Amino acid sequence: MVESTIQNPQQSTLNFNEDQINLIKNNVAKGATEDELKIFLYLANQYNLDPFKREIWFTKYGNQTNIMTSRDGYLKFAQTSHEFGGLISFVVHEGDAFEIDAGEYKITHRFGTKRGKIIGAWARCDRKGKKPFISYVSFEEYNQNNSIWKKYPSAMIQKVAEVFVLKRAFGINGLVTKEEIGDPSSEQNSDNLNSKVHMMKKDQKTSIWELARLKDMSIDNLKQYTMKEFDTPLSHLTYDQAEALIQKLSAIEKDEEGKTDQKDLTDNTKNEE
Repeated sequence: MVESTIQNPQQSTLNFNEDQINLIKNNVAKGATEDELKIFLYLANQYNLDPFKREIWFTKYGNQTNIMTSRDGYLKFAQTSHEFGGLISFVVHEGDAFEIDAGEYKITHRFGTKRGKIIGAWARCDRKGKKPFISYVSFEEYNQNNSIWKKYPSAMIQKVAEVFVLKRAFGINGLVTKEEIGDPSSEQNSDNLNSKVHMMKKDQKTSIWELARLKDMSIDNLKQYTMKEFDTPLSHLTYDQAEALIQKLSAIEKDEEGKTDQKDLTDNTKNEE
């Protein structure tokens, strides 16, 4: 019998009954041995990631196994720490004035008047009592050139930078992300889960569109915002993700002229204290 509960004093503990463990084994961690399943459940509890919300999953190719998460999984874990001081990131284009002074932990980034193609992204994570953690990633090196990267290149390279800085800042081990290595099986795993997980309801979708209209967000901005926040196309949101999106949209404020504050869209992960 696989142990379903592992105590962790700093994070809430996930509890799985026997039926849920079987569901995980047959869908989320399909093909896992008994020992691999134990490791998967241990890491899910260690980092407080819910497999039924697609926050963590398992892949296996021959003898090669990976326990995977996404940028959101790393960020969720970081935000459970009282030492988390905020996360900020931006995409760098040709024509921008950009410089990192590694010795001084200083980033200088000014957008150019004519921004060219994407060349990379940077991220900074602050943790109380420590020097800032900074990462920079090259678009050419990490571009996976698949449909998601072609449609959302800015959001994807920005996530890669955030993944690396969060992993370094909080010493996350045992997990890899699809932003780092890609995951061709993730769509299949997600499809298997879709039949078990409650998807977005019609009334939620109506609320999202209405909130976007009230915030003067275009359809493209809404889709890009959703992709960045949930790593999932708008049309594929789960019930819980849709609820979270409604809360995020409700929290976005307008400036004095009635326009949506762009800082809320691009810097919403910054921790305001």
